[in-house]
Amino acid sequence: MSVVVFERLPAGAYEEGCVFLPADYGTAAWERRPEVAAIRRAVFAALDRLDAETGAGERLRDRPVVVKPNLVLVYRDIGTERSAYPETTDPRVLDAAVLWLRERASSVAILEGAGRGAPTRTAFRLSGVDRLARRRGCELVAVEESPMARYFLPGARVQREILVPESLVPAIEGRGAYVSVPKLKTNLYTGVTLGFKNAMGLLPYNLRQRDHDASIEDKLVDILRLIKPSITLIDGVVGGEGECPAPVFPVDSRAIIVGDHAVETDRAATAFMGFDPNEIGLMRKADEAGFGDPDGARIVGDAAPVRFRPADRSLLSPRVRSLFPELTALYGLSPTEALGATTGTRPGDRPIAEPAAAAGARSATPELPRRSESACRGGCVASTRFGLAMMEAEGARFKRPALLAIGPGLPPGAPGNEAGAEPVWLDAEGRPWTARDVAGFKGLKAAVGSCSRPLAEYVDYFAAGCMPLANAPHAILHRLSGTRCAVLGARNRRLAGLLVDTLRCRAARRRLLLSGRRIDVAYPWEKKLEAERGPVGSDGASVAAGLSYLSWPLEPIVDPDERRGLLAAEDDLALASMNGVYRRGEARRLVRAAAGALTGLATWLPLAASAAAAAGGRYTASARFLTIWLSLMALHLAELPLALNAARRVGAGRPWRRVALTLAAGFPAWVGLRAEDAEGPEAAGRRIRPGR
Repeated sequence: MSVVVFERLPAGAYEEGCVFLPADYGTAAWERRPEVAAIRRAVFAALDRLDAETGAGERLRDRPVVVKPNLVLVYRDIGTERSAYPETTDPRVLDAAVLWLRERASSVAILEGAGRGAPTRTAFRLSGVDRLARRRGCELVAVEESPMARYFLPGARVQREILVPESLVPAIEGRGAYVSVPKLKTNLYTGVTLGFKNAMGLLPYNLRQRDHDASIEDKLVDILRLIKPSITLIDGVVGGEGECPAPVFPVDSRAIIVGDHAVETDRAATAFMGFDPNEIGLMRKADEAGFGDPDGARIVGDAAPVRFRPADRSLLSPRVRSLFPELTALYGLSPTEALGATTGTRPGDRPIAEPAAAAGARSATPELPRRSESACRGGCVASTRFGLAMMEAEGARFKRPALLAIGPGLPPGAPGNEAGAEPVWLDAEGRPWTARDVAGFKGLKAAVGSCSRPLAEYVDYFAAGCMPLANAPHAILHRLSGTRCAVLGARNRRLAGLLVDTLRCRAARRRLLLSGRRIDVAYPWEKKLEAERGPVGSDGASVAAGLSYLSWPLEPIVDPDERRGLLAAEDDLALASMNGVYRRGEARRLVRAAAGALTGLATWLPLAASAAAAAGGRYTASARFLTIWLSLMALHLAELPLALNAARRVGAGRPWRRVALTLAAGFPAWVGLRAEDAEGPEAAGRRIRPGR
């Protein structure tokens, strides 16, 4: 039987300091703070009790230990209305855990993988964990900057190929240990995010998003086939309730929860939060896969529940409709009874404008769109809800009517479209909209997710992917609403540091790629058929029979063209994480545009100087400047055959445009021109509305 220990803390001012370590961290004054001492006592007491009951601490003796906190996005002065939110593992808890582990382990490394667009090194710096690591003698490991080890999981339901940092290999092979130190909080994707949900941060960027859809619970359970935490220590000093990964709000939970079994510790913590573990899909999936303890868990200590508000996971909820009444959300996903609970409405909800009726469709009922919405809680629905929660935290609201649709449409004969002749999408009241209704909406429109492609030609913005890049819906919602993202603006006091860290992260990743090391699966992550086959000679069952995982070394990068493509994709995906739309070659186009601006300035500045000199009566100087300009124009004229040939080679239309650009700016208009430069606005994710 597993053991889960609850250690409750006395009343105190724990919220201040729960997000980042203060400047006096490590000094005698900091050590004397009553909340620091109380947290350390609670962490030590819980771990000591677990060790006494199970020997969990002794099993770490003289082994390297990797500690995984939850630092996916540190909300500290980044442009939101509140300066800080209790989103991440309390660094005081992490500090105490590291001290306890250092007494037993041969070494302690702190490992984390933040999401794309927010480098892990930024999370380490904003939380003060970088200073913690220096003081306690720990190695810091950023997943996205690490060499990867690949494994094959023959029994996995969705994630048969898995990549993790090489620093985890000793723990996987039994020579080391892995300790999970998550935050006690609710979550948009899985209801709660605790010990083994924390393992999502072990995966590199692209692999993390592969199967981050309706399969997310199976994906997370599959990670347990490779690695399970030896100890799960849940930081419940200040809990978090809300729409994580958007900002969450503090809960005075005052608890440290420690266990020796990943699933049973999470189960006990879920009940402590006031939720029924049997209603959390992640728990059910883990039990179905056989990862629960058949004997259950023995609870040690005071586990009396502290009620958390569940995440508002719906785009149709009263809260969303009251905050964003100008937004019309449409669903065209096939309903399922198996995922998520439905969300009711309240009297007085603002009615949505009536569209043209879909021929033969059934009468409106609000229950149908809520059932449709539940079909993909782990993907586009949740990532779009995250975008709205971020707008709420930024204080942004829609300035104009807008429409957002998710799904391929309910086909004729499906519930909600029993007698229809074409696919429909349902609004909050269950009223059907055809593609023509969407096209006729008076306002900006967006479709989110690859499955929504049938609407791509009818909307202004289309975000492909299953799920799209994590920040894509957030970026598109700002465009729909006519607002600017505060996180990427002047209100973000950490923006300069974020940009510097992004460049440093880019440099580290490029070094690995240039050395021939693979650091991720390929983008787009939906294409995984080769990965499903497993290692050469393995059918995923016979060779790996009886094994939960099989080592599957990554092939080195030897093809120069592949290396160049991977390097270019890195920059394109980094840009897409900020603007919400992936376009192949976008970073290179921006560099070419910047070069064109400089050469254009150099071309036309002499003409402006000539005119200014002539106006001042300095005709000799004017003639000199004019001669320079004429020489540059002669050079550009000589470039025209090369420019037109480059345009023909890549299939670029409108040759007059290439001529004009070459005359205006010279070689940046044609040197390095590629086929994707001939793509229209559709490839950039911007769709022109019919009839505009």
